[in-house]
Amino acid sequence: MTEKELLRQSDSTFAPPETKNSERGGRVTIWVLVALFTAVVGSSVPAGYSLGVINTPQEIIRSWLQVTVYQRYGITLTASEEVSLWAVIVTLYVVGAIIGAPIGATVADKIGRRMALLFNHLLLLATALVLALCKGTGSVEMLFIGRFTSGLCSGLSTSLVPLYLSEIAPASWKGVMGVTFPMGMCIGVLVSQIMGMDSILGTIDHWNYLLAAYAVFVAMALLLHPALPESPAFCYINAQDEVRGRRELRRLYGKDDKFIEAEETALKVMAGMKNKAQDESSGWTFSQMILNPKYRMSLAIAMVFNAGQQFSGINAVFFYSTLIFRSAGLDIQQSQGASIGAGVINCIMALAAAPLIKYCRRRVLLMTSIVLCIVCQIGLMISLQLISEHRSASFVAIGALMAYVLFYGMGLGPVPFMIATELFPSGPRSVGISIGSTSNWMSNLVVGLTFPLLQVQFGELSFSFFIASSILMFIFVFRFLPETLGRDEPPSPQSSFEFITDSDNLETPPSDVLKNMI
Repeated sequence: MTEKELLRQSDSTFAPPETKNSERGGRVTIWVLVALFTAVVGSSVPAGYSLGVINTPQEIIRSWLQVTVYQRYGITLTASEEVSLWAVIVTLYVVGAIIGAPIGATVADKIGRRMALLFNHLLLLATALVLALCKGTGSVEMLFIGRFTSGLCSGLSTSLVPLYLSEIAPASWKGVMGVTFPMGMCIGVLVSQIMGMDSILGTIDHWNYLLAAYAVFVAMALLLHPALPESPAFCYINAQDEVRGRRELRRLYGKDDKFIEAEETALKVMAGMKNKAQDESSGWTFSQMILNPKYRMSLAIAMVFNAGQQFSGINAVFFYSTLIFRSAGLDIQQSQGASIGAGVINCIMALAAAPLIKYCRRRVLLMTSIVLCIVCQIGLMISLQLISEHRSASFVAIGALMAYVLFYGMGLGPVPFMIATELFPSGPRSVGISIGSTSNWMSNLVVGLTFPLLQVQFGELSFSFFIASSILMFIFVFRFLPETLGRDEPPSPQSSFEFITDSDNLETPPSDVLKNMI
């Protein structure tokens, strides 16, 4: 029997969605929940926390930087030098993430998903200690190191968590567990906003503890780490340890012998394909995969979706949030509360994304989300231009902002983080996810560096650039994204381009999209 026939026999990709649960299992055991809690609470939440925590106390930290640089080095920073120093601190986080995202695949494949998560958690704790001590020691360098390594851990998390959860999730829950990573990040951002309030840790005396407070979540995850199961895919494909792989399968999925046998067959085929690839070349690396027509289009989709998420304008929307709330007559504290309210909406949509991902087509979710976000950005752009003349325009802007956050969380927020887990088979999945994550963080850096310039030059019209980017992403989704709902593994023996264009495998051809949206 050929590899393709084995995969067709063992892989639910080729089974109708309505029969897959009974054939491949769908029960979530206690060990799956332990893995989910440990990965999300220990890595995803700290990643979101570190991403959002620096915004609220920035004026306090910038004042501390000026005083500390003068006391330690006798240098009085000019206004431009102080801005540049702060830009370095902000940028170091993203640079660390850009480095961490591609390293995540290598670490996960070398030492295993379980040990890679442990490494990430321990590095997060060490980073929290550095950040907590930077103020007391008067060390700007410790703040630099802490922000860089927190970014490194966030990059590792964006590769490790979706990969690990996609490999241990039951077949019918892969999509749901795939969106728990962005859900954790949303929760982390919201917690950082709350903790950064003046009445909690956003003060002159406690801002360093604010930066390090995510350590509580990491400590909770570490308590459960001894019980964390290893990914069966790693055991079979990377470690070539079938005995341990079978033990982990039984631990994760109980006594469902039929399901475990099907999983073993698929994983053994992928292990054989990896050995063949290593005999012929260097195996699953970025250069090898981009030259391989089997995975080229899947890589393009993963990279474009992650970049498109950052270029959709989410950063611009939150940049103008304070101006919008202040224009509506809110004071500083009330504006902070309104921003937290937007964060709550973001978290609610992240939670709602789980059932949406489980039952709704990815193409429909993404295209609907993109169109509605474009409409909201047009409304924001127009209302912001009218705020100075018509106070009522500020309320329109608030409505458009809240609606944007709502619709962003419906598709643009969660789908790019999990789509690579459904586009790549088990073997090259770690590389595919890490490449998509790297694209996300690199785009984050580009937007972070260019948006202030666009805002100064074009003001509210800077939204037009993000609107144009969103339109291009809509066209890309419409033309190239295959429907992955109901798939466990993509048909790896075929090329990604064939997978997308073959009418037998494309559940939602472009001509039927509008019909499916009704």
